[in-house]
Amino acid sequence: MRNKSLIIPKSYATTAPRKRNILPDRGTRNVYSTKNMGGKSLPNILIMYCAVALSVVSLAALPQRGRILSKLADSLHAFQGESPIGAPRPTTFLLGIFSMSGEEKAEKRNAIRKTYLDIGDERICKLEEFIRQAEETPNKRICQVPYTFVIGAGGKFRPDDHTDSATLTLDTDQYGDADIEGDCTYLNIRENMETGKSPTFMKFAALISKEYGIDYISKIDDDSVLSPHLLFQFINDDLPIAPYNRRMYGGAPVPSYMHDSIYASGQFYFVSADLANYVANVLTPDDRKNLMHSRPTEDCDMGSFVYSNPNPIKLINLSTGQIWEHPKKSPKDFVNAWEVEIEHTLPRNSYTYTLPFTFFCPIFLSGKGL
Repeated sequence: MRNKSLIIPKSYATTAPRKRNILPDRGTRNVYSTKNMGGKSLPNILIMYCAVALSVVSLAALPQRGRILSKLADSLHAFQGESPIGAPRPTTFLLGIFSMSGEEKAEKRNAIRKTYLDIGDERICKLEEFIRQAEETPNKRICQVPYTFVIGAGGKFRPDDHTDSATLTLDTDQYGDADIEGDCTYLNIRENMETGKSPTFMKFAALISKEYGIDYISKIDDDSVLSPHLLFQFINDDLPIAPYNRRMYGGAPVPSYMHDSIYASGQFYFVSADLANYVANVLTPDDRKNLMHSRPTEDCDMGSFVYSNPNPIKLINLSTGQIWEHPKKSPKDFVNAWEVEIEHTLPRNSYTYTLPFTFFCPIFLSGKGL
């Protein structure tokens, strides 16, 4: 339908070349008149637009609070009015808790089960339960954070890294024992902390992620006390689902002098499922060996594996809003940290700045460090 308020003057309508008539014909309506501007003149309109633009710029320049939560009670509310990321399903996040065989480590697993894994929230569950939900009711899954304790179970005659065609996981540990809780993953490698356990876990995680729809894979030490409330808030607010999560890598960053890069501290870090697949299946065992530090160091080497990807890596810095406490070696200290400390200490700013150069530079200058 023709807009009656936009009548083009006859002097502009002709296609024949002629001298330009700057003013409209007297007999036609002036499209720039105050009548057609709702009673406002053109200069007034421009002034109003400029005022709005300046207001927007001023608001954008205001200092912002840290993105992470300020206290545990905030986990029920959106940050500064932001809504959680909209998605057809919740983001899923596999929690790999690194453990070992033996009575001492079994006690530590029990301490973890009684603390941050036991909050009465169905969104966190055993990996076995997550798989069951994915198979039986894939569109009605409740569990969002499946967890598993990761144990090297192949014995001394197996390699440190899963580099052969042998089965990837076993039913028991190297002594033939299986935890009665049914929440352990027994990798078919020799137990180790630095030379191949993490890539093997990434290999396992990449396999099940593709089959059951897991977006992120994390590794956490068994002496790190995690706040699940803050973890859920972080996941829902800041971690998109696949395929919008490509090449994401997060944790508390640490600089590496030898590798001229940064890596996420091994206390707790995570990668997107595609990066887990890259580390475990695209990189060959020889590739990983060539990328490792001369003194194998699990977290630093994982950073080297991740950053060998030729595409841009999206690093999420958690040092300014740490959602875990570390280290809590004994079960007693672990439980005490859960019951007393984290309510008051988390989220914690680990470093004054994004990277703790004031701490690491003297170490680097002395010829030490990674």
